Amino acid sequence: MHRVTVILAILLVFGLPVAALAQESGEGTISGQVINGTEGGGSVAGVAVTLITYVDDMMAETRTIRTDKEGKFQFDNIVIENEYLVSARYMEVDYYYPVIFNLGETTAYVEVGVCDTTASDEAIRVGLAHTIINVEEESLQATEVFWLVNDGDMTYVGAGGVLVFTLPEGAYGFEAPQELMLDYQLLENNRVTYLVPFPPGERQLVYSYRLAKPDSSELTIPLEISYPTDSFELMVGGEGVEVIVSQLAPAEPVFTATGERFIHFQGENLPRGTVIDLRLMNLSGGGGLHSVILWVIISVVIAGTAVYLVKRRKRENTDE
Repeated sequence: MHRVTVILAILLVFGLPVAALAQESGEGTISGQVINGTEGGGSVAGVAVTLITYVDDMMAETRTIRTDKEGKFQFDNIVIENEYLVSARYMEVDYYYPVIFNLGETTAYVEVGVCDTTASDEAIRVGLAHTIINVEEESLQATEVFWLVNDGDMTYVGAGGVLVFTLPEGAYGFEAPQELMLDYQLLENNRVTYLVPFPPGERQLVYSYRLAKPDSSELTIPLEISYPTDSFELMVGGEGVEVIVSQLAPAEPVFTATGERFIHFQGENLPRGTVIDLRLMNLSGGGGLHSVILWVIISVVIAGTAVYLVKRRKRENTDE
């Protein structure tokens, strides 16, 4: 139930229509077809399809049927003013799709895309990554934002975790958005995994952690690239802090709306396993932004990531 609620919330955040439009009360039909997007993939006959009903934003009931030999399914006697989510379970992975009743219509059609699964991450890359280091009075807060891409035609399920990231040694106080926190798991050797299978397409992740401030005024932080990365942005904030970094080139500083300054570096086409050595000096200064303000900056970064995605799609269309 928790996972379904989170999926519905995410769909709402990204502006996808999940509710039937307001209309007169009545009964209708929801039909659809499960389609396997993997070339040469397995059969979609007999796939379990569940219709999840929401009344006043609360999950009310579920109904499950099996697809026919062509992957088709149909739910009858549907109260069209309620909200609905269709879930198909294929190869132990759940796929969720919103249901839309157009105004004045009593039938809705849902095409449910599924894929075969793979434990290979060869098709996984990072389109754009941001690492934001904020030097505070007693510790350092690091926040990482990723726009990940699955370029294949299979759902990546991993082995011993799905998406796995390496944190710097000594990292503690791991945090993620509250609604997604249960989907992360801390592993050995300073690693963290996001456990949700990754179908073809894009996914955005954000998390943060802390690092202890050293007794000296200098600290070197090794930032490891966990997946091939097209574009990497590093921002460091903190009063009087000086920065030397490997593998990246200096860029124009970033200023917040309230005038705080972030030192800025950029890199492109970084292979998996690349280690960026971030050397911070004059840490006795610090006293950077409060974490609440930092999350405001992160929201701006996320918006910027969306702009990057739009530009990338335009470039791809132009190339075609």
